[in-house]
Amino acid sequence: MENKKNIYTKKVRSNLVSIFLINTVVLFTLSLISFIYLNSSSVENYFKENIIISIYLKNNTKEVDNKQLIKFLNLNDDVKETSYLSKADAAEIFSNEIGEEFLGFLGYNPLLDALSVRLKGDKIDTYSIENFIKNLNNFEFIEEIEYDKPLVDALNKNFDKIGMWILILSILFFTSSFILINNSIKISIYSKRDIIKTMQLVGATSKFIRRPFIWTYIKISFLASITSLTVLFISIFQLNIQIDEFNFFTKFSDVVLLISFILLYGISSSYLSSYFVTQKYLKLKFVR
Repeated sequence: MENKKNIYTKKVRSNLVSIFLINTVVLFTLSLISFIYLNSSSVENYFKENIIISIYLKNNTKEVDNKQLIKFLNLNDDVKETSYLSKADAAEIFSNEIGEEFLGFLGYNPLLDALSVRLKGDKIDTYSIENFIKNLNNFEFIEEIEYDKPLVDALNKNFDKIGMWILILSILFFTSSFILINNSIKISIYSKRDIIKTMQLVGATSKFIRRPFIWTYIKISFLASITSLTVLFISIFQLNIQIDEFNFFTKFSDVVLLISFILLYGISSSYLSSYFVTQKYLKLKFVR
């Protein structure tokens, strides 16, 4: 008798461990997709904000005009960063790159003073950039303004496609993850159908029978959620160390939202699944 009890206890533990592992894998994948979705705009802005708009100034431009233009750009809400490069510094950089002093050969410096402007990520599209350039037409000492238009168009087009696929993937996996969690709980409760029937026969109420099942799967789901989030954040932290240029933890609100979503989703999906599955067996007259 004791042997049978030990075997049954081992089976129950093995069953619960299986559900814990399934929930952890499912919730980890869901948390990873959710994290990608929440950070897709940050990644997009990171690449877009590396687009440089080069403003070249005429040779006779006065220093006071340079300062006036720089001040105008710094006060512009669309501008993220502005840097100034004099033609003397530009000539030195160019000489180092080609390994030859070209100024002595030419007898003059053909380069121009230049300003490099980076706009905010949400302002990197052809329409916004052209409007930005149009606002600079009043500065007559500007010789030329350049930016990589094909690259801007390509970035916007590709990120629109990526955003759409991430959304579709998120919806599909959100649905499939609930099905996986529901099926794992359904199989587990099915193995305990005789216990449900026995409790009914001794006069236990439906609420009394459901409570331990629901509470057990909620606890498992909570532990699985914590485990999946821990693994996710450790992985992202390691990735953050490897990629110095990009910070994946840009918004604290996104981190709180992700943690809340995974905990709420894990607990609510386990609650609903365990409730309706036990209810199904409670309604059966005979459980085989």
